[in-house]
Amino acid sequence: MNDSYRIDEKWLYWLFGLTTFLLFFRLGAAPIYILDEAKNAECAREMFLRHDWVVPTFNGELRTDKPALHYWFMILSYKVFGVSAFSARFFSVLMGIGTLYLTWFFTARWVNNGTAFFATLVLALSAQFLFEFRLSVPDPYLIFFTTAGLCCGYTYLQSKSWVWIIATAITLALATLAKGPVALALPGLAILLFLVLSRRWKELFDIKFLAAAIIYVVIAAPWYYSVHKATNGAFTRGFFFEHNLSRFSSEMEGHGGPFIITPLIVLLGLLPLGAFVFSVFKKQTGLWAQPFARFSLLVGAVYIAFFSISSTKLPNYPMPCYPFVAILVGFLLNKLMVKRRLLPVYGFIILLVIGLALPVGGWLALRNEVETNSLAMYAWCLSFLPAAIIWMLVNRKRWKTRRMVLTIAFTYFGFNFLFITLLYPMVYQQNPVSKINTITGNGKNTVVAYQDFNPAFLFNSSVANFKVIVFQSPDSLKMHLAANPNPNGERYIITKKDRLASIDTAFYEIVASHHDLFENPTSVLLKLK
Repeated sequence: MNDSYRIDEKWLYWLFGLTTFLLFFRLGAAPIYILDEAKNAECAREMFLRHDWVVPTFNGELRTDKPALHYWFMILSYKVFGVSAFSARFFSVLMGIGTLYLTWFFTARWVNNGTAFFATLVLALSAQFLFEFRLSVPDPYLIFFTTAGLCCGYTYLQSKSWVWIIATAITLALATLAKGPVALALPGLAILLFLVLSRRWKELFDIKFLAAAIIYVVIAAPWYYSVHKATNGAFTRGFFFEHNLSRFSSEMEGHGGPFIITPLIVLLGLLPLGAFVFSVFKKQTGLWAQPFARFSLLVGAVYIAFFSISSTKLPNYPMPCYPFVAILVGFLLNKLMVKRRLLPVYGFIILLVIGLALPVGGWLALRNEVETNSLAMYAWCLSFLPAAIIWMLVNRKRWKTRRMVLTIAFTYFGFNFLFITLLYPMVYQQNPVSKINTITGNGKNTVVAYQDFNPAFLFNSSVANFKVIVFQSPDSLKMHLAANPNPNGERYIITKKDRLASIDTAFYEIVASHHDLFENPTSVLLKLK
C-alpha cells in the first residue's frame, strides 16, 4: 500500500526509547506483593534453589497453575542478577519490548509504515500493557510468543516459505509452554477462519502443516511429559482439568460476569487511542480489503468471543489479541492522518469520563484502605489528565490531527510515568508483608503459619531458603513450638485475623496487624509469650 502517512524515523526511535524507559524505570520499586506475582516469583525461586527445571512448587508443594516457561526465564534472571523483584520482572520487560517490535515490524511489512507506527503507539500508551509487562507473571511471555506465532503464521500464508512455518511452530510451542493448550487453539482458530473466509481452505492440507505439527510437539511435549512422570500425573490433572477446563466451564475465585466484560476490558486496556476503535468498522476505512488488517480483525474477534463465553474472566485473559486490535486502530489513525480528518469526538468523551473517574476513584480507594489513607491526597495528582482532555476537546477543530495525536501521546506518557513508576510503588510499599517483615527479618527468628498466610511472605523473606510450615490445628502448633525452642531468636506465627478465634491467646501476643491492601483479610503477626 502507498497511502502511508510519512513518519520521520526519529519518532520511531523516540517511541521505543520512551517505552523502554517506562518499562524499566524503577522496575523493582514496587515489592512483590500481588498474589499472582508472589506465587510465580516464589515458585521460580524454589526451582532455582533446588536446581530443578521440571517440577514447580510453592512453599514446597506442587503448583499446577501454570507451565514452566516463565519460571525458566526467571531462574536465568536470578542466576544473573540474584533473587529480587527486579530480576523476577526483568524478562517480562524484554517480552514487552519484543512485542512492540513485532507489532511494528510485521505491520510495516504487510500494511505500511504509518499504520505500523500508530499501532505500536497504541500499545506504548496503554497503561495496562505497560503494567502487565512489569509483572512476574506468565502473560508477558504468552503475549510475545503468541504475537510472534500469529505474525509468522500470516507471513507463511503469504510467502509459503519454510522459514516462516518453522518459526510459527517454534513460537506457538513456546507459547504453549507459557500458558497451555489455549496458546495453540486460539491462534489456530484465527488462522483457520482467515483461510476459510479468504477462500483458501484447500491450503489447510499443505504438507508443511504436518511438518510444523511435528516441530511443535517436539518442542512443547517433553516438559509436559517430564512433569507428568515426575509428579505421577498430579500436575496433568491439576493443570489441564482444574486450571483449563474448569476455568472455562465454571467461574473460579469470583472472577466471572456477563459477556460484555471482555469487550470492555479490551477497550479500556487499549486506552487512550483504543477509544477510537469503533470508527475502524466504518465502510470507508477499507479494513476488510486489506489482508493483514482482516487477519488482525479475525484474531481480535476470536479472542474476544472466546473469553466472553468463558465463565472465568480476568483482565489479562484477552491480552494476546491486543497487538492485533492495536493494528486495527493504527490502520484507522493512518487513514485519518492521510486524509487530514479529525479524531472522532466520541473518543474524547470516553477519555474524559474515565479521566474524571480516576482521581476520584483513586482518592476513595486510598482513603477507605486503612493502610494507605495517609496517601489519599496523591490521587489528585491524576487530575491533570481530565484537564488535558478538556483542553484537547476545546482545540479539537483548530488543531491538526498530527498535533492532537502528539498531545495525546505526551499526556499519556506523563500519566503512565506518574501512575506506574511513582504512585503504584508508593502505595504498594504500604503492604502488610513489608511491614511485618521489618519485625521478623532477623534471620535468627523462627516463623511458622497458622492455617492461612499471605503468599508474599515467602518471596520477601530475608532468609534465602525460607519456607513456612503451616499448622491447621492449635494443638499441632503448640506441640511444634514446644518441641522447637529458639534460644537465639523469637518465635513468630503469621496468620489471618479471622483465624484468631481458634487460638488460645494466653500463649501468644499480637505484635502486628495490618490489612491486606484493597482486599478483605488482615494479616496478623503473633509472638510466643
